[in-house]
Amino acid sequence: MKSTKKPSSVISSLFTKTALILLALCFLEFSERKAADPEINTPDEALNELIYGNNRFLDNAMIYTDYHEQIQKTKNGQHPHSFVLSCIDSRVPPEIILDQGIGHLFVARVAGNVEDDNILGSMEYAVEVKHTKLIVVLGHSHCGAVQGAIDNVELEHLTQLTEQIKPAFSKHITYPIPEHVAEETSRQNVKLTMKHIYENSATIKRLVNAGKVKIVGAYYDIQTGEVNFFKK
Repeated sequence: MKSTKKPSSVISSLFTKTALILLALCFLEFSERKAADPEINTPDEALNELIYGNNRFLDNAMIYTDYHEQIQKTKNGQHPHSFVLSCIDSRVPPEIILDQGIGHLFVARVAGNVEDDNILGSMEYAVEVKHTKLIVVLGHSHCGAVQGAIDNVELEHLTQLTEQIKPAFSKHITYPIPEHVAEETSRQNVKLTMKHIYENSATIKRLVNAGKVKIVGAYYDIQTGEVNFFKK
């Protein structure tokens, strides 16, 4: 007995099946890509991964969100490709805004993203023992610590912290202080911190000079979610 299906119905059915197969393949490919950790062998590869990660974050296409899987992958060890020194601001979580899963980053957070001996020691462990390739000093817009330094805020232990930021602030500015000064100070503070890290750690300096590690600055805009990495 001949089929009673019309040619158009057969074609439509074939198109539907083909579309479902393609969708399944795309889902499979996405799942595999989602589960794969980045293969990072150089500082530039680490930097590129962070740039791509922030792009994924901006596009709402994050791939490192299966935390249970990442726990299993990292339960026997860790080898983060980058170390991020950032501010404590709750709006600046490095792992999220750079779309990096568990085990991808070392993160140190302190108001104003300034370094001290404890942070330098942590960085030295990262680059020397765990062979981390990249050190990122991450500043951000509308930083309360930077504004506190500009306003000469004094509060117990906070006073000595804001004093560390003040060298980034030009004292030759007329009052009232223009709004853009705080943002310029934040960026300059990142650059000074990078300089201090390089100058105050012989271990980091040696690895940077050998091309095994890079120190880069970055600036996060809390209004857009974009991270801009400094060219130098």
